[in-house]
Amino acid sequence: MTLNRIAPEAARLARRPVLQAAVDAGARCSGREQYRGLFDRNRGSSPAIWAAQQAGAQKFCEGCPVRPACEELELRYGNGDRNSDDLVRGGRRGQDLAIDREIRQARRLTAAAAADWQHLLELNAEARERFTLAFAMEPGPVTRTGLRRDAVERIGAMAMRAADRGEAWDIAVYDKTGADVTFDFDFASEDSVDLPAAA
Repeated sequence: MTLNRIAPEAARLARRPVLQAAVDAGARCSGREQYRGLFDRNRGSSPAIWAAQQAGAQKFCEGCPVRPACEELELRYGNGDRNSDDLVRGGRRGQDLAIDREIRQARRLTAAAAADWQHLLELNAEARERFTLAFAMEPGPVTRTGLRRDAVERIGAMAMRAADRGEAWDIAVYDKTGADVTFDFDFASEDSVDLPAAA
């Protein structure tokens, strides 16, 4: 799945950050001032004018490569009211979106929103997670603190290569409580061998 095109089934399975990135990167209307008023009904517009505007908005959305992502975002978190015909989002009338959200797809959308929330919590926890990587080399001990998981993997792999050459030993990773979590990382568990210790 690329950000410039997304299929309806992929949109239904995607988490909110992916959907939002797709819309931001590929929507035909994104960041274009001239389309700003196309998707919302003006207060004073007659039913005939709104019907024409609505048809134009729906036609415009048909050619959008990320229309399914836009629709899915609107279904999960968007606007629309069953009693008010005043907008078009993702090529659909607000009333239709509201009916799907509240009746036709309520269970699926509730589950998707809950999964989005869980995904966001996991991303936030991962972003806050920091580790200390320590190892010894001939010149002395090396300690890197405040590292994210990806940095530990990268630097740990370099330390392991140095260990294979006999240039590093006592490689360990500690979490914020000081617990040894070395074997929670791929670089340490790849070969399933003991980490080199000082001779």
